[in-house]
Amino acid sequence: MLQKTRTRVQALPQGVRQFLKFATVGAMNTAIDWSLAFLLTYYTPLPRTLGAGFVNLTGAPVRPEAAAVWFTKIISSGTATVNSFIWNRRWTFRVRDKQARARQFAKFATVNVIGMLLNSTITTLLLRPFLPEPPRLAFLACQATATAMVLFWNFFANKYWTFRGASGVSIES
Repeated sequence: MLQKTRTRVQALPQGVRQFLKFATVGAMNTAIDWSLAFLLTYYTPLPRTLGAGFVNLTGAPVRPEAAAVWFTKIISSGTATVNSFIWNRRWTFRVRDKQARARQFAKFATVNVIGMLLNSTITTLLLRPFLPEPPRLAFLACQATATAMVLFWNFFANKYWTFRGASGVSIES
């Protein structure tokens, strides 16, 4: 059965295979992101402390609870981003060029910072009706919605900008 699946996957166009690998890596990183966000939100004071500190220091016109959600997502997404770069570079796009690694990481980080900002903002906006204490299920549902929306931005930006022209990455696929 595993061999049949492998044969079917190998018959798919390269771009489809890359997207499936990207989505697999993304699922792993989503688990890292969501688990860390959940732990930070419900089991540590860190996000609330950062959110309140940010609002107090800057005078930003946002509720400290909203800022806490935003900081939580930045921390959890940032952790997942490093893991994502390693897996996508080596497995999804099969890049072996060590000289290009720093430049690619800078591009990858740029794409993912934009993705994190999108994800954090979307999650925060979706959670606003549930603040100051969002139910756990609402928190997860809002993260799922934001993650699904940002998935396509991340894939296409990384495929056509970060890893474009790298070994194993073809824009024709």
